[in-house]
Amino acid sequence: MKKALIFLSPGFEEIEAMSVIDILRRAEVNVTVAGLVEGPIVSAHGVSCNADTTVSQVIDQQFDVVILPGGEPGSSHLDASKDVKTIIQTHADQHKLIAAICAAPKVLNNMGLLDGKKATSYPANKVDISQANYQEDTVVLDGNIITSRGPGTAMSFAYAILDELGEKEKSKALQKGMLFS
Repeated sequence: MKKALIFLSPGFEEIEAMSVIDILRRAEVNVTVAGLVEGPIVSAHGVSCNADTTVSQVIDQQFDVVILPGGEPGSSHLDASKDVKTIIQTHADQHKLIAAICAAPKVLNNMGLLDGKKATSYPANKVDISQANYQEDTVVLDGNIITSRGPGTAMSFAYAILDELGEKEKSKALQKGMLFS
């Protein structure tokens, strides 16, 4: 069974997090939701969510994909977290899949992981991924990095993650069953 880690931090974009969690779990991916803080985490639009664990408790674990939802100030909180960056760097060093959407690609940019790579972000955050070869596609894949644009692209982002995890048949079946066009 494939394993995914998704971070939740105060001010995360709920559509980008919950759509991805839902789709991956429907595909039977073992998704761990790790909160940057303990207790309920309040999203950018006031939705309170509980994580499975905290980031500090998964710092030494291995996943097939590490996922960063966007939103502000959620992305800035992820960018400021040494533990989040340690997890990302460990997985990058092992060429594991890393996925970021909306404002979150700035975390990867600030770590040097987008240097010379094709990537995208929320249009207003284009300046935050200055090291990338900026694209305006819905989802951009370059090597082990997947980036996407925002709430309206979250389902496409989730299906792209499934595809890259080698779950293309499950992805196709879910797209059909969920009436994704």
